[in-house]
Amino acid sequence: MKRAALFLTIVFVTAVPGIFAVDYGVIVSEQFDTENSGAASNAELSSKTTLAPWFSAPLGDRGDFFFSAGVSVDWSQKERKTTRYVPELFRLELSYRPVSPLTVKAGRISYEDPSRFTAKGYFDGINAAADLGAVLLNGGFYYTGFLYKDTANIKKTPGDPVDYDAELDYDGFPGGFVDTYFAPRRFLGAAQIEFPGFIVSRGTLHAGVLAQFDVSDAPDKLNSQYLLLRYALNLPKGFDLGLAGAAELLEAAGESDLAFASSVEAGWAPPTAVTDRLSLTWRWASGTGPSTAAYFPVIAEAQGRILKPEFSGIMTAGGSYQARFLPSLSAEFDLRYFLRTDSSSFPDPDIDGDSYFLGGEVFASVLWVPVSDLSFTLGGGAFFPKTGSAFRDDAPVRWLFSMKAIFSF
Repeated sequence: MKRAALFLTIVFVTAVPGIFAVDYGVIVSEQFDTENSGAASNAELSSKTTLAPWFSAPLGDRGDFFFSAGVSVDWSQKERKTTRYVPELFRLELSYRPVSPLTVKAGRISYEDPSRFTAKGYFDGINAAADLGAVLLNGGFYYTGFLYKDTANIKKTPGDPVDYDAELDYDGFPGGFVDTYFAPRRFLGAAQIEFPGFIVSRGTLHAGVLAQFDVSDAPDKLNSQYLLLRYALNLPKGFDLGLAGAAELLEAAGESDLAFASSVEAGWAPPTAVTDRLSLTWRWASGTGPSTAAYFPVIAEAQGRILKPEFSGIMTAGGSYQARFLPSLSAEFDLRYFLRTDSSSFPDPDIDGDSYFLGGEVFASVLWVPVSDLSFTLGGGAFFPKTGSAFRDDAPVRWLFSMKAIFSF
């Protein structure tokens, strides 16, 4: 009996710290948008409510586990009149540190390429990172075919027979649902290296390679390989500079083409009474031409808030101002101008002609965090077609107003 009591005491003392280290909660978000997105539509209202429980726990001294899944409830005046329920696995991460410099992660994990405009988000796969002091190494393999298509935003290939714009089909479950839920199927292999203190002590070089393999049902696959670079420099007196570039080899139908993309961002945090930052940005992605192809990133990331071209055959220039006036109150003002680098990569029903000048947009938002577990965001802006020459003369101003609340407990 004494031995049994001693054994139970040892087990309890050993297990209790792990039990109390377990953490869990729920995040609830609600977003309302109203917008006018073109001449063929009037003001349209949409809403999205997301319920996302999460759970985390340590796995001994060398591992951690995190899980988050939930459901979103969508309604759109334009696309549907009924409510749509979308289940989703947001994150599933198992991390392990077999030795102190090495961390291995598996599951639905976060990845961002060195350029920051080619591939970023959550992917299913495995990743290993090693901090060797002078350099940081990172590599992984990822798959996109189990992600939810609207969250993943994987760029579609022209020849894929699957209609990824189709509405979710719950009839004939699971067949119809499976056919309309998942993202385009890609297999990714990535490796990158980070050099802190490159050239100067305040500079960091990020370099990497990325390979994208099309494993869809397309009869002619589109595969791509990337060389990716980014150099970040923190300068005295609150200035910073970021330069990024990408060279891409596209392979489709037995032919190969080259494509390129680049970005520049310069920022300044002035020594004012409020915490603020002013930044200028420039982005360029090659279009279809005599010597280049249109840049084809892994993700179809929108380059604007109201006008939403993907980063393919497009150039943007703009600036933003961010300020935190109070610990609980901050604001952002964004201004950008859009140009095309070819006449075909960005189709729009209101475009009339081959002009490359699309126009400019402005967007402003305010964030209020009254307590750490509750936040409210209010934003709005407009795109003005008449500041360019690509849209037809009677194209209306496009605008968007958005409200979002996030509550966690």
